Amino acid sequence: MSTEKFVSVHFPVATLLSQIETGQIGLPELQRPFVWDRAQVRDLMDSLYKGFPAGYFLLWQNSPVAGGVPIGADGKQTTPQLLVVDGQQRLTSLYAVFKGAEVYTEKFEKVSIRIAFHPLKQRFEVANNIIDNDVEWIGDISPLLNGAASVFSFITDYIQRLEAAQELTPATKDHIANAIQRLVSLNGYTFSAIQLSYDLPIEEVAEIFVRINSKGTQLDQADFILTLMSVYWDKGRKELEDFCREAKIPSQGASPFNWFIHPSPDQMLRVAIGLGHRRARLKYAYELLRGKDLKTQEISAEARASNFDKLKEAQAVTLDLTNWTEFLKSLQQAGFRSGKMITSNNSIVFSYLVFLIGRQQFGLDYITLRKAIARWFLMCVLTSRYTGAAESQVEKDLARFGDAQSGEQFLATLDQIITSNLHDDFWGVALPDQLGYSGGYLPAMFAYYAALNLLGAKVLFSDLTVHQALDPVQMGKKAAVERHHLFPKAYLESIGIKGTSRTNRVANFALLEWPTNIKVSDEAPSTYFPKMFADTVPAAEAEQAMFLHALPVGWEEMPYDDFLAKRQKMIANVIRAGFEKLSTGAAPFSGVPVPEHVLTIEELISAGESVTVEYKSSMLHSYKADVPEKVIVGSVLKTVAAFLNSDGGTLLIGVADSGEILGIEPDLTLKKFDLDKYENFLTTSIVTSMGPLAATKCAVTFDERDGKAICVVEVARSSQPVFADTDKGKGVFFIRAGNSTRTLESGDLITYVAERFGVAQ
Repeated sequence: MSTEKFVSVHFPVATLLSQIETGQIGLPELQRPFVWDRAQVRDLMDSLYKGFPAGYFLLWQNSPVAGGVPIGADGKQTTPQLLVVDGQQRLTSLYAVFKGAEVYTEKFEKVSIRIAFHPLKQRFEVANNIIDNDVEWIGDISPLLNGAASVFSFITDYIQRLEAAQELTPATKDHIANAIQRLVSLNGYTFSAIQLSYDLPIEEVAEIFVRINSKGTQLDQADFILTLMSVYWDKGRKELEDFCREAKIPSQGASPFNWFIHPSPDQMLRVAIGLGHRRARLKYAYELLRGKDLKTQEISAEARASNFDKLKEAQAVTLDLTNWTEFLKSLQQAGFRSGKMITSNNSIVFSYLVFLIGRQQFGLDYITLRKAIARWFLMCVLTSRYTGAAESQVEKDLARFGDAQSGEQFLATLDQIITSNLHDDFWGVALPDQLGYSGGYLPAMFAYYAALNLLGAKVLFSDLTVHQALDPVQMGKKAAVERHHLFPKAYLESIGIKGTSRTNRVANFALLEWPTNIKVSDEAPSTYFPKMFADTVPAAEAEQAMFLHALPVGWEEMPYDDFLAKRQKMIANVIRAGFEKLSTGAAPFSGVPVPEHVLTIEELISAGESVTVEYKSSMLHSYKADVPEKVIVGSVLKTVAAFLNSDGGTLLIGVADSGEILGIEPDLTLKKFDLDKYENFLTTSIVTSMGPLAATKCAVTFDERDGKAICVVEVARSSQPVFADTDKGKGVFFIRAGNSTRTLESGDLITYVAERFGVAQ
């Protein structure tokens, strides 16, 4: 037999509202931004009036532990026995209309919700000036519903006002009286509620919510904790929400306002929980704040009080304005100017947690911390560290930092994590690959702008520095700078390159002042660049400007795809130079390595196949009879694996062994692929065969020669052995030997891996 974990209960509206007033039902939403629009409140009242179903409430019994501070307004008589899990906005709407109570807007401004009623038409509407001046409407139904107005007197006054404007029959008067009395009787409308047992774990409460909620909305676990704060520490919740409200509003005095993030209460709560309880998974933090011992599963008032004390101490540190403003300086120190340059608020929130650990636990001074966290933050942005399974990553970081016994060890751990993520393969392969994507909102692109800021770069064709151009305080009709297509879109279309996935590559963007962008218009790079560059960049600064803006010499004459491939690597070099400047304080341009020459397609074909160059006629299409597709795909994968296990190399797909350009059109036709789908198929095949790390070392681009598309796969040398699953078998080890690919087995494999990778097999 199944065990029910709930009971069904029924509440008249008057009972619900009374229990909210006395505190028996905890409704923290009364103190939080109201997100329903007024039309939804109107429709709710209309459903009640017509006797339609108007939803349900999901309630959760509070802990049976006695004691605690009641929530909400003064005068509540008891600690809440029931917490509202679902139906908070509906219940807030009822309370606001029936009691005439004010609610908060998203800016935390108090407003009233006035719902009007037309007794003759029995219609509800959101009150407005026109309705207020129309005698047929009751402009605000709250006084009738909360008993502030005598029903008999109200009906009499309403009919008298209406009779002064029009003639009323006895039947019409009866109709009006019945309609108003029916409105008042809505206090007796009965809602159904599902009441969950207090001992249900948070995961089951969340699952129940999802299963019975038609929208399938996921509960935010932070909401459970904020509700508990309303029950046991209402002052703390108010402090949290006040801080977040003030962070949105510019102030003349000290305040948390900033240009990077307008934090939500749950974001700041995550920092406080992480600092006080060293927990990133809020489900555990919630149980601790309920007073549960995670080992024995027992709940006690003593444990609850102790754990809330830890939260109180940590929240005070988290909301400390000096800590907050000093941390935000580290974002500026990392080259970022505003939240417009940051794609993930998690990077800010959890970097603040790391900052506070260094400050509170180890007493590090602000100057040392700012420099360390600036490097940490830039690493987080570049690697998308807190995108995806953020809680799991934060748990790992907390564990690593928890092993530190001193400030020096804390900083050393931080440096170890940074170094292990920003290794040579990242700078040389993974980052250039990120810069090969299209779109205007990618972390790597903003990291490049941050690097330009760090290196003191000027905007291209301008005396304005990037630092000045990205100043968030300047807000004119036109942004100070715009992203300019170095190869303008219209020009690319004129030479047959179409589609945003091709034209909007990150490597095709540069920052220009908007008047300059207009001046460039749709001209070919070879037309606009030489003169504008010579006119605006002094000869002594030309080399530095070319480096900072990642412009290969002669780029304006290059084929588009060659330009992109080169610029991706050069942008990565600029970001690395910015990071080194941040780390060592080195001068902006001195000592920066000059990007190596990248061979053009013509040079690669002219040189012929070699230990680092291989041609493949196709990846899918068979030019010979009875050759299975898996063999053709396998031939490509074997070459990629061999390059990885050797010294890297370039694979050209769509080129015959003789050097004749065949193009990949037969592949595209066979599978009805466009270039994006072709690239996705190739990358997926590499991942399936060799794993995701192998794919990060492969940069896929496309070129066009003689009207035919060529797929260019640049493969970096791997730092660890790569075994491939192909048509030749599973876990096969390939290397390059001259201009061919070979398989290694047994003793040869052991010797090669030991010598090449320093790994014993």
